Amino acid sequence: MCGQCLKQPPLFDHCLAPFLYQFPVNRILQLVKYQSRLELIKPMATSLAELLMEYYLDDQWPETMLPVPLHRKRLRERGYDQTLLLTKALKKLLITKDLSIDQKLIKRTIHSVPQQSLDATARQKNIRNAFTLSRKPKWHHVALVDDVVTTGATVSEITKLLKKSGVERVDIWSIARTPET
Repeated sequence: MCGQCLKQPPLFDHCLAPFLYQFPVNRILQLVKYQSRLELIKPMATSLAELLMEYYLDDQWPETMLPVPLHRKRLRERGYDQTLLLTKALKKLLITKDLSIDQKLIKRTIHSVPQQSLDATARQKNIRNAFTLSRKPKWHHVALVDDVVTTGATVSEITKLLKKSGVERVDIWSIARTPET
């Protein structure tokens, strides 16, 4: 656990990321997100899958994977959802685990400005109430998949919804997280 998590525990239960969000990983993720370099997803997913296989040797696997969704306007602009593609790559790499993907449970209802340009306080405000659930989840343990976790505002907002709806455990699976400050 990082110092920030020790001071103020997050809503989610675990955050698993094989890399820190710093060079060269930050550049690779930006190439995927903004320059359609989709061939870079599989090698990044492979590193995450290896970490997950090791981590869950001594722990219970989630029942499903939930990709953090893009707003439909951003999806139209970009033409693809990098987090959904990452989730699908993980499913193929973790084939022995029989994990489902539910890409319809979480809906992004507010089209907000990109988080990367905002500080931590603005990110939390920007993402507040930006998501809804399409129905009550049927799982007790889920993996919420995102490409990068910086302040944790997005994954915390979704975790809050999931836990209010009866999900007991939310693990975050991400390629990278922001280094501890």
